Amino acid sequence: MTGMRRRLLIDLNLTICVILGIFIFFLFTYKLDGGNVNPKDEVFSDGWTYEDGTPVDFADLRYAPEGATITKTVSPEQVRGADLCFESRSLFFTVYLDNMIIYDFHPDLLRIYGDYYGECIHAVDLPVLESDSKLSITYESLYPENTTTFHYMKIQEGAAFVRSTVAKNFASYLECFVIMVLGVSLIIIGFILNKETGRIIETVSLGAIAVILALWTSSGSRIPQLISENPAIVRVMDYLCLILLPIPVIVFVASVTKQLDSMIPKIMISLVGINTVGTFIWVLGLGRDYSDVLIVTHIIIGIGICLIAYMVVKSLKKAKKVEKNLMVLFAAFGVLIAAGILDLIRYYMFKSSDSSMFTRLGLFYFVIVFTAYELSLFLSITRKSAQAEIKDKLAHEDGLTGLYNRLAFTETEDEINKAVSGKYIVIQFDINFLKKVNDNYGHAEGDRYIIAAATIISDSFSEYGKCFRIGGDEFFVVLEGKKCEEHFEEGIKVFEKKVKEYNENNELPVPLQIAHGKSVYVPGKDSLEEAEKAADKLMYERKKILKENA
Repeated sequence: MTGMRRRLLIDLNLTICVILGIFIFFLFTYKLDGGNVNPKDEVFSDGWTYEDGTPVDFADLRYAPEGATITKTVSPEQVRGADLCFESRSLFFTVYLDNMIIYDFHPDLLRIYGDYYGECIHAVDLPVLESDSKLSITYESLYPENTTTFHYMKIQEGAAFVRSTVAKNFASYLECFVIMVLGVSLIIIGFILNKETGRIIETVSLGAIAVILALWTSSGSRIPQLISENPAIVRVMDYLCLILLPIPVIVFVASVTKQLDSMIPKIMISLVGINTVGTFIWVLGLGRDYSDVLIVTHIIIGIGICLIAYMVVKSLKKAKKVEKNLMVLFAAFGVLIAAGILDLIRYYMFKSSDSSMFTRLGLFYFVIVFTAYELSLFLSITRKSAQAEIKDKLAHEDGLTGLYNRLAFTETEDEINKAVSGKYIVIQFDINFLKKVNDNYGHAEGDRYIIAAATIISDSFSEYGKCFRIGGDEFFVVLEGKKCEEHFEEGIKVFEKKVKEYNENNELPVPLQIAHGKSVYVPGKDSLEEAEKAADKLMYERKKILKENA
């Protein structure tokens, strides 16, 4: 393929990617105008009051474990053709219109879910109003802190609200999805490509880190809640991911720093195991919630961060020289750890609704860096493997004929001698009159005879066994297996036919004659050396017959 054609194909692929990128951009930035005369899309969080007349601040909703009611007067024009849309967090509630229940949300929480359901998106269908009406929401706070609330309250068509929620959070979800795909890919790469390199542990561990963090951070996009229709499951998944996260992280770092045999991985795995069992006993056995013991998980993560720093520092001190690529990898991992610490600070100090924002960015950066690191390492290994394969081929291949050489034959003999069962046929070949050809017509002509003999032998027997050139005009074929006798008969017919055809189709100063002798070797009954001597003897007898009939 010419350079111009190759460049054209590259440019064509890049053009296709750019076009698709433009379409993706328009997909999430431009809405289709459906011709709705008055599409509703209004913020609806103002004008609500408590029963005592106090204005409602949804950013600081009043804690009401025994129940509270908020009220707002709405007009027919406000709600015509739209729904009351919002997101709730850790609240049970009932929506009334003029004291008539139009929506009730009191889900039955299984004990495995804990006490709360997490975040849930709602679109309450509002009936057609004829006059101003009183819209009320009676709610009960489930969470004992100032984090139970209604979010993003709007008057909007329900489907449009869901679409806008997806569009608003799509970038975050796409980031998590890409990380998830990369994580699964790394696990597959670890099992398939790194199995022989001894690096399977760190690659699979990183893949597990990516998958766990992708699952944990994806809940912040709200899309898993929409997909699953069970936000309580998403909430349990979040806690479980956070509990299990330290295991692949500590195993990955221990593998990279060559400290897998130390006590650190064992300590962290034990702590995580105790925390996992203890958490589920706390929730299922004692009837409490995951959030009550979240601090324990965060403490274990903090311990893990300290142990990681210790292992990295110890590894850098011990190493005489650290590869540049590995330093970049450590730096990227440090960015990920720092991002996790920032999110912990935001969670405890600022009560952030998105407690994984920095972790998501840090993980994306780290996975990209590690994928590039793995790719460069894989290419390096592949290149070295190819070079080793070439060297091995040159060491075991006869330069003139392309058959296996004497070294390869010796190694095959060693393998056969180690066999304790089976059946082998050894066939020895020798070219007649080669000395006469070399003396009278030159060694170049003699080489032509050797190459022709090698080609005929290979074409006749390589399908069934190995073909060797072990000397100037000496060749060996080794057949193995229950059908080796049958394969010999088939191969020798082809061999004799090809010798005849070669002599008929080429003008030769001396006809090509190739003598052969065959012997059977069965491990445990005789010796390979005796079988080879028997083949050699038969070959010389046939060689004599061919010369006499020439």
